[in-house]
Amino acid sequence: MTQQFPTVDILRYLLRYKWWFLGLVTVTTVAAYAYARTLPEYFKATINCVPPSQQMGGMGGMLGGISSTLKDIGLAKLGGSSGETYEFITILFTRTIRDSMIRRFDLVEEYKMQGDPMEDVRTEFDDNLEVEYHAEGNYEISIWSQNPTKSVEMCNAFIDYANQITNRIQRQEAEKTAMYMEQRIGVIDSVLAALTDSLQQYSSKYRLFSPLDQATASAKALAETKGELLKQEAILGILEQNYGKNDPQVRSTRSLVTQLQDQYERAQTQPGFAGNFALTDAAGVGASYLRMYADFEAHTKLKAFLLPSLEQAKLDINKAAPALLVVDTPVAPEERDRPKRAFIALGAGVGVGIFFVLILLAVRGWRMLMQRNDENLRVAS
Repeated sequence: MTQQFPTVDILRYLLRYKWWFLGLVTVTTVAAYAYARTLPEYFKATINCVPPSQQMGGMGGMLGGISSTLKDIGLAKLGGSSGETYEFITILFTRTIRDSMIRRFDLVEEYKMQGDPMEDVRTEFDDNLEVEYHAEGNYEISIWSQNPTKSVEMCNAFIDYANQITNRIQRQEAEKTAMYMEQRIGVIDSVLAALTDSLQQYSSKYRLFSPLDQATASAKALAETKGELLKQEAILGILEQNYGKNDPQVRSTRSLVTQLQDQYERAQTQPGFAGNFALTDAAGVGASYLRMYADFEAHTKLKAFLLPSLEQAKLDINKAAPALLVVDTPVAPEERDRPKRAFIALGAGVGVGIFFVLILLAVRGWRMLMQRNDENLRVAS
């Protein structure tokens, strides 16, 4: 046979101490409320901010693609929200801002924490600071202070410090980027100077200034020479067939063919026809020239690509644009925000009431256990 839980007996037992319960809860509630009245009052001010939108006009539009490329290669990582960058909200939780706020507004005195470790003061300041980042992209920063006007000043100062730190970090990154760009462009200038000297010497030595155009002209002239040689050879064959080898006209034509053969051979094997090199060496000479010229063109394009990036980095060094723009300025609160005296008193009363009931139940359970043990001893004896 199952034994039911003695709910009615427990309620009767608790009702026997109802006046103790009500009295203890009432005294505790009144005492907690009286204590809450002694706590300092704090006023809350809130400032609403948004990050500036990316400017796509003017210089910003001209250098937008360059900035994206720099971020891809790791040269400009500030302000993004991808995996390669840090979130801006980390700036709002830096120790530098907290220490600056504590010193500027003498919060050690306000919190009555003279002689306490600085870490404890920062923790107290964190308890009086609230930063909310909304899905719409805006930040709401709330600060509590015992002076309503001071809470407004602290909100404005907090944003100023955040903007100062952000600008300092941006300048540091821009200085590193500019330094890298200047070094890189310096190396490119040295390479271009060396390539310019090499191309000049090469052109002077081989009289080569435009391999493709010269090759086209040389091939055309050589083809004309070859065509004339073949035509005269054909005429010579016809004349020999008709008049014999000793005919004066045949001998004259044979002499002309010999001259054309010598001219065609010299054009291929001796310098001067297309430049200061033989046509049989044209491939190697032209390839070497084109290789140097390709290097020259590649470094020239690389320099043209890096120069706008360097200018962007120099602009960022001197830029002092705010990282947060104020949408709603803080307003001095007219009423205190905390302490919530009613909640403190109610919470203390409810907590003491629950604790008192638990003690009564524990005492009753202990008595019933001792009584059962006594009964078992009597039955055993």
